[in-house]
Amino acid sequence: MATKNIVVVGAGFAGVTATRKLAKQLKGTDYQIVLVDKHSFMTYMTELHEVATGRVTPEHVRKDLQTLFKPYPNVKLVTAEVSDIDKDQKVVKTSVGEIPYEKLVLATGGTTNTFGTPGVYEYGFTLWSYEEAIRLRKHIEDVVRRGAVELDPKKREAMLHFVIVGSGFTGAELAGELMDQRHSLVEENGLDESEIKIDVIEAAPSILNMLSKRDLADKAQKHFEDHDIHISTSTSVTEVKENAAVLKDGTEIPTNTLIWTAGVKANDQTTQWGLELGPGKRFLADEYSRAKGEEDIYVAGDTAAYQDPKLADPNNPKAGWTPQTVEGAESASNTVVPNLVYDLTQKGERKQFKGRYQGYAVSIGSRYAVGVLDQIGNMKIGKNGIGLSGFFANLFKHAINIYFYLGIHSWYYLGHYLRDEFFNAPDRREPFFGWASRRGNVLFTVPLRIILGIILIFLGGSVALSGTFVGVIFTIIGWLLTFGLFTSAAGFVGIIMTLVLIMQPNLEVGMLLFALAPALLAVMNGSGRVLGLDYWVMPWLERKFDISLHGKHKSVYDQYNNKK
Repeated sequence: MATKNIVVVGAGFAGVTATRKLAKQLKGTDYQIVLVDKHSFMTYMTELHEVATGRVTPEHVRKDLQTLFKPYPNVKLVTAEVSDIDKDQKVVKTSVGEIPYEKLVLATGGTTNTFGTPGVYEYGFTLWSYEEAIRLRKHIEDVVRRGAVELDPKKREAMLHFVIVGSGFTGAELAGELMDQRHSLVEENGLDESEIKIDVIEAAPSILNMLSKRDLADKAQKHFEDHDIHISTSTSVTEVKENAAVLKDGTEIPTNTLIWTAGVKANDQTTQWGLELGPGKRFLADEYSRAKGEEDIYVAGDTAAYQDPKLADPNNPKAGWTPQTVEGAESASNTVVPNLVYDLTQKGERKQFKGRYQGYAVSIGSRYAVGVLDQIGNMKIGKNGIGLSGFFANLFKHAINIYFYLGIHSWYYLGHYLRDEFFNAPDRREPFFGWASRRGNVLFTVPLRIILGIILIFLGGSVALSGTFVGVIFTIIGWLLTFGLFTSAAGFVGIIMTLVLIMQPNLEVGMLLFALAPALLAVMNGSGRVLGLDYWVMPWLERKFDISLHGKHKSVYDQYNNKK
């Protein structure tokens, strides 16, 4: 039976979601899904601002495609650039060869729209890719370090002045992270926080204009201003110079760091593929998420433009278009997949595009956010949703990310997300003001771990417990804690066993062990990796399990041509 290709171009939110669902729907057929992207990983775009400002490591936003798709043998990964699409021959031309297709899904994503402003690419920074986030991350640390020792007042001012153009989701979230990062930057470089200035420049009369509830934008602005972030509205940047941003009125703001986040458009290569384009050079889509006028090409994500007739407004040309958000991408994928499967198998039925938006949240730093909860599942919350701000909006933002990981069934990356965002956050940059972070010196729990282990060894061999099943378990736990082997698991089992003993006749022993429960909880924080066997054993096991469950990560994939 000949294998036929469904080619998906782009491994962003839309491409990954569509590929996974297609793999499940077409399992057991003669169709395979070929996912083509210039990277061997998916970039978690909505957290690039955290990479740029040092809150998380760059690896936090890299989701290896082999890890995501190892459970799906009918998915072939190809790391390549797409140069052209031959619609007549139904072939995708890539840098590693041609790939024929039965159906094609274009999910090539977007890029920064500078609106032709001179100097942005020469002297400024953008934040729409993994590479750009790393470049900005290095620059921020370097320019502050150099600015701290610069003696020329004008040069020093420009080095320590950050200008963000645009107050949309990306601009606001980046400003919030810079606001948090400023604390560690001044500590590391002997500065005062007032010396590092952060400006947000917005052409519209207000910030965060995509927020349906304007009082939330007011709360966000007040939070910025309370933390010495200067907001300029009804102001635009007309030119970027090497050491300054030029405003429309001719004023120059001295800066060596201008970050442009003011607009989004489809990737430039889309204009070369002969498809009808809409706003921002996005592919126009019909109600079934097909490229306008095409039967075999579907479009999804930031690269797709569909205007809902029910939401269109003749007096507002921007009304009704699918939003360039994660949920917009997911909604398009939920339309593409059943329609594509119906085309191929005649199973199911055609579906028209329907936006399904649970809500959205904008983080303003690591501990504050504003957002709107529109619905839970299919249940609509009020007419316009519920507005959230502060701590609960911040948790809602994390819930949105967790929902995505659950949606793609990646427990591996969900665990990494929770670790980086809560338990391994630097400088108290997490929702609980650092209380959840384990970035403390676990060396101090080593004596507690060893003493606790010795106590449990003696208790396990005591007259009350000697020879019993419970005594054997506690003796084993004691030895594991003493030598620092499987410390977290041993501590957890120890806590469970103490709870069991409380319900036994020997109440005195049970209460004694229950008193040790807080100590068992304390040593679960990784103390076995300091002066313990877990230092060698746990990393070795993690590597083995990672490769066994998810495959070996590679920088380049060419599985279509059988090059593993």
